[in-house]
Amino acid sequence: MSGLIAPDGSEAFTELERVWIGVGDTSVFTGRLEPIRDRVVPVSEKVAINDWITAIPTPGHTPGHTVYDVRSGTGHLLVWGDTVHVPTLQFDQPNVSWELDGNQSQARAARAALLEQLTQPHHFVAGAHLDSPGIARIAPSGDGYALEYLAPPIT
Repeated sequence: MSGLIAPDGSEAFTELERVWIGVGDTSVFTGRLEPIRDRVVPVSEKVAINDWITAIPTPGHTPGHTVYDVRSGTGHLLVWGDTVHVPTLQFDQPNVSWELDGNQSQARAARAALLEQLTQPHHFVAGAHLDSPGIARIAPSGDGYALEYLAPPIT
């Protein structure tokens, strides 16, 4: 969230109209983020932001952790933040928790549901902690999942 405010204290996105964030995380809009607090839209259940994007609450990492399903005529791109922290471990062993998950059992349940959803045809994932280029398919593999990048990772 702090990326919404530039290092000099100004708004990084001057035309920002709304910030869709899980209801459990709205308390972060204090201090440096106070200037945009009135544009926060708390998300407490799955909600369409527009015709193409749906916000989906996935509490666990934080109380308001949220992912975004971006749809097109050809598929879905799920954009997540801290659903997976260590791809080389957690795709193969999705039950492995991360010490920074606020509620580890919720985080595991959210991760399991999202990974299963991502095995569907025409579903892709992008987001934090994935190697560059950061867009991949997910396939079942043993007791876990395999991450198949759309392009070779940039090293």
